[in-house]
Amino acid sequence: MVSVIIPVYNAEKTIGRAIKSIIHQPYVHQLILVNDASTDNSRLLMDYYKDKYFPPDRGIKLDIIQLKTNEGVSASRNKGLDYVLSPFLTFLDADDEFLPRRFCEDVPLLLGNETIAGIYASVQIVYDDRDAQINHQKVSNEKEWIGAIKEDNTSLFSKFLGCKDQYFLLSGLLIRTRSISQIGYFDPSLLFCQDTDWLLRVNAAFHLLPSENKIPTIKIWRHAKNRILTPSLPAKFRLKMLWKWLPYVLNRKDFTFKQRFFYVNSLLENPEDFQQSKKSKMLRAIKRLVRNPRVFIWLMKG
Repeated sequence: MVSVIIPVYNAEKTIGRAIKSIIHQPYVHQLILVNDASTDNSRLLMDYYKDKYFPPDRGIKLDIIQLKTNEGVSASRNKGLDYVLSPFLTFLDADDEFLPRRFCEDVPLLLGNETIAGIYASVQIVYDDRDAQINHQKVSNEKEWIGAIKEDNTSLFSKFLGCKDQYFLLSGLLIRTRSISQIGYFDPSLLFCQDTDWLLRVNAAFHLLPSENKIPTIKIWRHAKNRILTPSLPAKFRLKMLWKWLPYVLNRKDFTFKQRFFYVNSLLENPEDFQQSKKSKMLRAIKRLVRNPRVFIWLMKG
């Protein structure tokens, strides 16, 4: 019923944990590992776990896709999408894990609601160690649980762009495979925020429901050396993603003023202004707003 796609790049320390979290999951019929030209022992470990945990009679089909060159996480996920055989699919990062009974509430909910394209579930943020927690909390105030938004997607799109913490993560989404033909693949030009960009397309196109799980069934591990800890680089790609969505957003009427203000403020925050004074940042933001009068009109009137 469910295919799980895991992009893998130099994940020898964690890939075993991710695979083991899947092998006993009810409803999982396929695991797709996309090795993005890892230079460590990731591929050897994938072959080892294939021999150990995936005999022909186990019931879970394991596909290991080998990329010749390192193409990035978007290309890896896109390649994995080409191999999906199940009616439902989800994603997991190679350093994260599913908790027991990950799909036991969500799959029946989808089976009983043909008009629903997907179910989103909350995830739990955990840290490798104290250093990882300190480093992450310097650049982000993310909550321990992410994605606990108990409403359907009539307002999810505006929450994604117009609120600080009203969103869910990619690994929390279980979606119908047939939906991919409408929303398309991940954008390889975005080195960061490619998952947010894809989830915005999902929210803009489909009706989603929150999971009925009361607690998270996915663990997202944060590490002391996560690449998102360099604030300026992710911020540049986040800004690119926000401007990419601007023409569509300006035609939306479901943003509250508070959400419109949050989104416009995010548009005007330039990562290159990081070290500048608040006054300089404000002056540059005003200049950008003057050059985009339609954005100002949308902000004030919706």
